[in-house]
Amino acid sequence: MPSTLASLAPWRDRNGRLSALRVATLVVLVAPLLWLAYRTATGDLGPRPLTESLRFCGARAIETLIASIAVTPLRRLSGWSKLVGLRRMIGVTAFLWTALHLVLYAADQAFDMGKVATEIAIRPYLTMGFVAFVGLVALTITSTDGSIRRLGGARWGRLHGLVHPIAILGLAHYFLQIRLDPAPAAMIAGLAIGGLAVRVAADRGEPGLGAVAAATLFAAAGAAGVELFWFAVKTQRPLGFIAAGNLDWADRLPASATAGLIALSLGLAAVGKRQWEMRSRSRDRGT
Repeated sequence: MPSTLASLAPWRDRNGRLSALRVATLVVLVAPLLWLAYRTATGDLGPRPLTESLRFCGARAIETLIASIAVTPLRRLSGWSKLVGLRRMIGVTAFLWTALHLVLYAADQAFDMGKVATEIAIRPYLTMGFVAFVGLVALTITSTDGSIRRLGGARWGRLHGLVHPIAILGLAHYFLQIRLDPAPAAMIAGLAIGGLAVRVAADRGEPGLGAVAAATLFAAAGAAGVELFWFAVKTQRPLGFIAAGNLDWADRLPASATAGLIALSLGLAAVGKRQWEMRSRSRDRGT
């Protein structure tokens, strides 16, 4: 039996063995923090480094949260059970980014906690973000195997199903403070919608290329719709012109195309892995 400390190490699987998949995931999760530390050390955060760090951490928080939600659709498409073990690691990282984001916001307010509390209470986008943070605290505390045993699988599942409304609150918080370019947030929202499409398709039958097609279409349409909504609320620009921008790939890929291509690539890779493993098992049975 592996020691308790060894089994808790994020780079080891449940049996305490070193996992290449977990190591790779951990590297990806830690890399943005190292990049932020490098930019801080080299003075590469512009004239307002605290504000830039605050925004950077907020973006990584919502990206990582959506990535944690994407684990289940990818597992259903690929049939790769080892992906489930990554969900906790990614979810806890999302919480840590969110906590750092909140600490930096307090620092931006000179740690005047009275002002911080007042701002959270009177500004809707801050209220949404704080409620999402509280929800992530609850999910992180109860993410352990011991919590699953104490709560029971059904109650634990209902509690952790709250990750979806928490993600919606996080996305709303992200969108409401955007002033210039909503494309990154629209892309993330589109991917979340694409992942939901996979889950719905999987609940209706064996996930396959049909679910990948649905995810691609919903991711692209969702990103375009969210971006269009942002412009409708924030600006007076003609919406037809904004919508037509999704067809113009001359300067850069629009958010809809990026979300669709990412969903398509991940979906095809997941389905391809399932098919490869099925063929491998068939060959093994034939020998």
